[in-house]
Amino acid sequence: MQKLRGLMFRKKVVPIFFDFFREGVHPIHSFFVPSPFFAVYLSSAMGVVDKFRVSRFELLRKNQKPARYLIELGEKDASFFGIGDEVAVYAGMEDTG
Repeated sequence: MQKLRGLMFRKKVVPIFFDFFREGVHPIHSFFVPSPFFAVYLSSAMGVVDKFRVSRFELLRKNQKPARYLIELGEKDASFFGIGDEVAVYAGMEDTG
């Protein structure tokens, strides 16, 4: 359900990790999202391939380079990610939304 919901209807932006199970272009939208957020797309090798700010109520945004994973997160947290960075993701994060 989290994959379908993403940041929609949440009171605040919390980091969310998506696995699309294959590399490709994976469009997103920002309807019903409380505030702007950043989309950080990762390759299968967990390298950052695309990063951009998503404003509220955007109809469609998509990654420019193939990606398998997506992290949606707030502006403050996004400053830690740059194109080409390698990312480690740890399971067990609690949903606070």
